Amino acid sequence: MAKGTLPIIGVTKENQVLDAVKAANITLTDEEVSSLEKTADSLELNVIRFWEKEMK
Repeated sequence: MAKGTLPIIGVTKENQVLDAVKAANITLTDEEVSSLEKTADSLELNVIRFWEKEMK
């Protein structure tokens, strides 16, 4: 969200909606975003479409 995107979330309870609204109001500093990006990059994970199963 710090980079102008919003995750698509599924909620089934009112408290989950309220938590999502609270999360949308959090602002990260440039330093926090950079730190999170460096940590994520260091894991060397490719999670794009990781939920899809290989078709055989």
